[in-house]
Amino acid sequence: MACRESSPLRSDLTHTEMRRLIAAIPREPRHLSFLVDAETTAAAFCQTLLGEEAGNTPCTPQRATELGQTVLQLLERLFFVIGEESGKHKNINALALSVGLWIAKRQGEIREIGLVVNGLAMTANGARDRRELEALYEISLHIVHAADPFLKADLNKHERHRPWRLLCLNHCIIATRTGDGELAKASYDFLVAHLPEEAGEFFEMGMRKVAGGQYSAHCRKIMRAYYETHADSARRNPSAVMH
Repeated sequence: MACRESSPLRSDLTHTEMRRLIAAIPREPRHLSFLVDAETTAAAFCQTLLGEEAGNTPCTPQRATELGQTVLQLLERLFFVIGEESGKHKNINALALSVGLWIAKRQGEIREIGLVVNGLAMTANGARDRRELEALYEISLHIVHAADPFLKADLNKHERHRPWRLLCLNHCIIATRTGDGELAKASYDFLVAHLPEEAGEFFEMGMRKVAGGQYSAHCRKIMRAYYETHADSARRNPSAVMH
């Protein structure tokens, strides 16, 4: 499912996608209660989308937070229940990103962010066009601002693959790849403010890409300036390696 800034979730397409995913749940006794929960959650979400399309008032922030969390929890469980061999993990990640954006644009909080980050990274890996990257930057900006305050508190700094860390790094990478210096600066400032211990290593890795001729001239200059300011933190924190 495409996830673009200008393309909101559609009830019909979302319903079709969720039905396909639910159909992949193994019909085994141990999954029967999950199957019922999945059908109920999908119906409630698609009905909400349909109501918005019909001109009903959009969800309140609290309702978007709660319903969105339920849908993302469903997708998280689907991710593990149906197995990677089903070939549907990409669909789940893409749908999770769309749901995350739906929550964010209703001023809700994204409390289950792992698959949303997966979807963002997956979409970024396939993006080549500058306009596509700029649209994806706007999506990532919505996501980082809508992330749950508990996630932003970043209490598990020892966990290298924590979603909040990966989200912030991907936000910066996407901004850099747009070639727009102002977007790059805004994302770097966000990284320095929210993950200062990661900043030095990020800019050090960025300089390696600069040396390889990647990024626009403007972004290369900005990357070098931030690197010169924050390089010392990378040497003080050698374990904070960007992946």
